Amino acid sequence: MGETIEGLIQLKRQFRIRQGKMEYMLESSLNIHDEVLQKELSHTSDEKMKNIVATIQRDQNAIIRNDDALVLIIQGVAGSGKTSIALHRIAFLLYKHKGEITSNDIMIISPNKVFADYISNVLPELGEEKIREMGFEELMDQQLNGKVKFQSFFEQVSEVIEDKHIDVSERIAFKATFDFVNQMRRYLTHIENNYFEANDIGVANRYFVPSAFVEKRFQGYHRLPLARRFERVAEDIVAEMRFRHQADLKSSDLNRVKNDVKKMFRYSTIQLLYQDFYDWMGKPEMLIKRTRNVMEYADVAPMVYLKMLFEGAQINTDVKHLLVDEMQDYTPIQYAVLAKLFPCKKTILGDASQSVNPYSSSNAADIERVFPGAVSMQLNTSYRSTYEITDFAQNISRNVDLVAIERHGKKVEVLTYKSADAETAGILNEIAEFRVSGDNTLGIICKTQRQADALYDLLRTDNKDVYVLTSESVAFLNGIVITTAYLAKGLEFDRVLVVHVTDKNYHNEVDRSMLYVACTRAMHQLKVSFVKKPSPLLGFAIDK
Repeated sequence: MGETIEGLIQLKRQFRIRQGKMEYMLESSLNIHDEVLQKELSHTSDEKMKNIVATIQRDQNAIIRNDDALVLIIQGVAGSGKTSIALHRIAFLLYKHKGEITSNDIMIISPNKVFADYISNVLPELGEEKIREMGFEELMDQQLNGKVKFQSFFEQVSEVIEDKHIDVSERIAFKATFDFVNQMRRYLTHIENNYFEANDIGVANRYFVPSAFVEKRFQGYHRLPLARRFERVAEDIVAEMRFRHQADLKSSDLNRVKNDVKKMFRYSTIQLLYQDFYDWMGKPEMLIKRTRNVMEYADVAPMVYLKMLFEGAQINTDVKHLLVDEMQDYTPIQYAVLAKLFPCKKTILGDASQSVNPYSSSNAADIERVFPGAVSMQLNTSYRSTYEITDFAQNISRNVDLVAIERHGKKVEVLTYKSADAETAGILNEIAEFRVSGDNTLGIICKTQRQADALYDLLRTDNKDVYVLTSESVAFLNGIVITTAYLAKGLEFDRVLVVHVTDKNYHNEVDRSMLYVACTRAMHQLKVSFVKKPSPLLGFAIDK
């Protein structure tokens, strides 16, 4: 016990053994976490490839081991492994600060339940420890005490994609700017100065308090949120009566005084105050309520932010590290909400090129404005997909910072069909080919959930091993999965077939983002299909 044995490590090897059979072995001075890289390096002696991987690992380790940044922003291109790296960063922090921080002190804000299930298998280093995960919508519902009905982000994206409401994009974009956040702060100053009108007040039907006293006490608490001032003023009034008149006042008397003070403020609910905010701006058309009094998703975070300014934030001290994935899909006001709720360290990651709603997207520079002093780091090497797949996706939406790893594979195929039935038959052929390929996952990606559900209905009778992902799905399944670009974001498949890529289905900048996301889900093989007339976004491939 306690004996020290010295030696020299001359060789490091990593093995992949599955069901008692060694699939590959590689020699490397680095600990390669990623299976795609492991497999590629096991059968190559190319020095350029090894230098690229060494660079990847060095960049990854710089992120994983950064323990100084209060807010670390990771901008990573599609396929750069940013989510895996962020989770390894969490594992490193848990190890380094053992005894100070546990997995219970960490929370992940994830885009959907499927993604949360998918990443739960990414980090074996955590063992049996479970990291808390929450969707942004659930967090907002908690802040509103479940009293306000609102759209989901998935429903908002679906509306934008399908152009269901003409003005929805304009409203979303209006609420996704820094000026909007500043307008709300200016509005708070306005209501502080104009919406509280002190009145004379009677206490217990025996004592009189003049409005001047009420006004003085209200102004004396100018550092407190408005709603908290009402309570303090009421408490001061009752305390003054007890002191001045030796009054025997009960808790019911205090409650009545509190209600009387609250009535001196122009609006009684956050909903009414939020509506007045748009009237004050001269933009009442920017607030639309749907049927059954359901709010648009773009209004949820602003209402919560106004509630925080008005009542004070319910700061979460239990979370010591917050991880926010898909950073590009959050707006400045959503980040302002997170900043108030979670004063802890944060890791924020995503890719500005993969926004599913360009009307409300953020990049690293935008997020730095919310978190001054944040440290931004970039991951520019994409190694999920083969060089051919990455090059194809780059022609759809070019990211000048992206460096494609030279892992070559099959050429991307663009499949042309004369009818919808012919395309369905082609999909069945792809499924049959997948079943004998030895690959584990095939993603069939549609643009909308309606299209995904329709395709699933066509295929499921004779294909019991085909699954469809919806906004209600809670698990990522291996095998054949039909999904949308939105729900596929953050996931990856051995093979991907993007269907219905016609001129009517994919034709604008929102569609460009969707198509880019869909194509970059493929690791080894990508095929794209359409009926009759292709999307103009495929012009580079059709012309060849």
